[in-house]
Amino acid sequence: MRHLESITIHQFRGLRDIKLDNLGQVNLLVGINNSGKTSVLEALSIYCHPLDIRVWLSTARQREQENIVSLTPILDSLRWLFTHHSLTNQDQYIKETILISSQGEFPIKTMKASYQEMEEIWLSERNNKRNLAASQYDEIIDNDEPMLEVDELPGIRKGIELNVEIELKTNQLSLFPELDNKMAETFQLWENDTRYKLHGKRNPSLLTAIVTPSSHRSDIGQFRLLSEARFDNFKSDVLELLQQIDQNISDIEILLPPGSKSAFNIYIIHKKLGLAPVSTFGDGIRRLLHIALKLASVKGGVLLIDELESTIHTEALQSSFNWLVKWCKKMDVQLFATTHSLESVDALLEVTESASDLVLYRLEPKESQTLVIRHDWNRLKRLREEQGQEVR
Repeated sequence: MRHLESITIHQFRGLRDIKLDNLGQVNLLVGINNSGKTSVLEALSIYCHPLDIRVWLSTARQREQENIVSLTPILDSLRWLFTHHSLTNQDQYIKETILISSQGEFPIKTMKASYQEMEEIWLSERNNKRNLAASQYDEIIDNDEPMLEVDELPGIRKGIELNVEIELKTNQLSLFPELDNKMAETFQLWENDTRYKLHGKRNPSLLTAIVTPSSHRSDIGQFRLLSEARFDNFKSDVLELLQQIDQNISDIEILLPPGSKSAFNIYIIHKKLGLAPVSTFGDGIRRLLHIALKLASVKGGVLLIDELESTIHTEALQSSFNWLVKWCKKMDVQLFATTHSLESVDALLEVTESASDLVLYRLEPKESQTLVIRHDWNRLKRLREEQGQEVR
């Protein structure tokens, strides 16, 4: 049995009652723009870590990775994870609820989340410190007049209270004897406040990593991921993947350049270029490196890739996907990926061998919900190789 045999997204963003049945090792999501492909990946990310507020917040901001100038306020981004429809009497209840369920080895059966708006009278941290200093000085000189003036009046700040409930599968309760079959957690989040409460409980979760079309351009976490791959003797296999694009790559290291005191960087040893920072290479090399390191970090878990074909030349698709599928099997990683590329579909067909290896789901938005059309490997092979049909 797989981690996830099926997943049903009852309510999340614009998705309603989407069921992905009989999931495979590699699960490919296709459909027109704005059909909900990326939303499925986001729903999976949260469902696999429902009680980790950091995952909620990072998922809410996932689509704005490159927009560092005018980010949507974090609470607004969080609100938009919830289903929004035209307001009718019936939709009032639906509007602010997320509901996801699954079958498989993953211990969580259902996850339900809702939120409520909050308000409180609030002084900025700067004002609180000044008021405290004023009162302490007041006590020392025994004067009725405060010595420090406060230039800001108390205001009203807004927040949300996020409530998350999970229900465990009865056959998985022995894994978490300290928990009942149901568990709830509440998080209070305020605007202009990046602090949030983290509890130390061991909660049901599934190792998950997400790769977006632009996440390979960030150095955040890359050093740690490469170090882990090195300790797991996986670096040579990472090099094998990079060599699918450039055979002149012979090694990869984390180095401190001469004269630098703290600026470590990832360097590629190249037969023609010598020692060069990975940032000087094209997006294809950097993204494949990112995918390989993310895969190594979720052994026994789930890898989510948005726009699988992004930055990879069509001539390198089949060899790159062959590596990816091989290591997903070896590491027991279930892959969920979106694509707009028919070449990617055909390349995956070439490097997979059975109905359990590859499943394609086409999302078709309808007025009230999204229709899901499922093609397993056998049907997909007939449609593409015998009939040449468009399956996206």
